[in-house]
Amino acid sequence: MSYLIIESNDDLTSQERAELITRELYNITAPEAMQHDYQADGTVFGLVKHPESDDWAMHIQEGWVIYCHDDVDLARLVGAFPEVPADEVASLSALIESSDKIEFAQIIPSTATIRDFDYMVDNGWFTNEI
Repeated sequence: MSYLIIESNDDLTSQERAELITRELYNITAPEAMQHDYQADGTVFGLVKHPESDDWAMHIQEGWVIYCHDDVDLARLVGAFPEVPADEVASLSALIESSDKIEFAQIIPSTATIRDFDYMVDNGWFTNEI
């Protein structure tokens, strides 16, 4: 199990940013203009909140296959990562726009923080309480 820690930025809280990212990952496969009503809140990865802070993380599968629609609009997804260098954004965007499918690991920005389950336990993300 892997987790992508989502930090807040000047514009969005950690939660807002995490929700935006997982939603926009979904929109790579099914652009909003083509979605049915039942897809209006579709996401790719689940989210986890730290029990003692306002920090959020996405529970990811690095090998998850994302099918890329020809009409994909990456503006909001790119906007969620203002810290990623422009050349990397261009490269990742070009990969998505030119591919039929990609593995999630291929589009994780270099600025992202990936942690394993042991890290999450050791740092208080999960407790033994039910």
